[in-house]
Amino acid sequence: MQKANIINSNEVVGERPGYKHTKLGWIPEEWKVISLKELAVIKRGRFSPRPRNDPKFYGGDYPFVQTGDVSNSSNYVRSHSQTLNEEGLKVSCLFEKGTILMTIAANIGHTGILAYDMACPDSLIGIVCGKSVDNQFLNYQFNYNQKRIEYLAPAGAQKNINIEFLAPFKIVTPPIEEQKSIAQCLLTWDTAITKLNKLIKTKQKRKKGLMQQLLTGEKRLPGFNGEWKEVSLSNIAKRVTRKNTELNDNVVTISAQKGFIKQEDFFNKRVASSTLLNYTLVNRGEYCYNKSYSNGYPMGAFKRLDDFDKAVVTTLYICFRLKENVYSNFMNQFFEAGRMIQGLMRIAQEGGRAHGLLNIGLSDFFGLKLQIPSHKEQTAIAQILNAADKEIQLLQEQLKQLELQKKGMMQQLLTGKRRLINN
Repeated sequence: MQKANIINSNEVVGERPGYKHTKLGWIPEEWKVISLKELAVIKRGRFSPRPRNDPKFYGGDYPFVQTGDVSNSSNYVRSHSQTLNEEGLKVSCLFEKGTILMTIAANIGHTGILAYDMACPDSLIGIVCGKSVDNQFLNYQFNYNQKRIEYLAPAGAQKNINIEFLAPFKIVTPPIEEQKSIAQCLLTWDTAITKLNKLIKTKQKRKKGLMQQLLTGEKRLPGFNGEWKEVSLSNIAKRVTRKNTELNDNVVTISAQKGFIKQEDFFNKRVASSTLLNYTLVNRGEYCYNKSYSNGYPMGAFKRLDDFDKAVVTTLYICFRLKENVYSNFMNQFFEAGRMIQGLMRIAQEGGRAHGLLNIGLSDFFGLKLQIPSHKEQTAIAQILNAADKEIQLLQEQLKQLELQKKGMMQQLLTGKRRLINN
């Protein structure tokens, strides 16, 4: 890989020495604005059989990629959902390694470069680069311009685009050697991001294993061998029914994946002040149980209010505070590990998922049984699991910074605001 230096061209009003003005903004004089059809051959994928799931076409040696495989890829498409046999290949379209695939329905404009030959359906198009464009560079341009690509879709119930709309799409294009240098520079960031993502997943998997061992008593910490006690939730928690008499307007909702978030951010709307009195006021450190089930939380989610001193929530949530005979950090891990799922399954009434909410009575809820260790062992377990969380959070912050850096570099390099000069 060639070494490159970055030089900056400051924005100026009016004329810019060494730059020219185009419909896509100021670009270096030797760069061009070229339509996609001039840079590459564009071909739509194909899979004509109906019904699509007819087994006679599947189970062979030809990888069959789907839109999800492309959307979930990181630069290169390295996995496939299904395989086709010879009969399946006859009614599909095989693209060679190095082809850029783009999603053209639902999630429009997601792209990835094929790591090996794959067949694909008509919800994807294949873009085969000509000699004047580098496939990695073009793929980064697609990433950077995804919003522009989305705008190509005609208005309708289900957005989609076709080759007719995509072919004239304009691409800012430097000389081929500079394209390759830009792609290699951005690939450095992507490599670091991929490695950090992998490390985070490893740490999360390890933490999940620790939770399974430590929160069930399967593995005991040194110095602890006492029996765990069975208690009812009512023995360690007291319901919170505090009315919002102060008309606090910090309305939050529970996202199973993210915890408490402001309702205006989640639903893009505010709650009228006249109805705030009907909400429950919760304080920092208190818990809410959301009876709505979601991915990864089949029996609803328990969340502790950590990010706000006070907040108000819907009365559909069951709110409670813990008594002093348990350690809150332990119970927070206990709830997050899904240790209440089996009990909730037993008390959820048959067919009681009205409006997406589990039908769980208050007395049954607070009567739930759970096995917990001594307060001292709770503290020791929580310290280990919280340390694992902290490590993961720090890595996630590093990942966020890398992604921001990459975004900034794309904005600079792919527009020519910064140039790479090869040594």
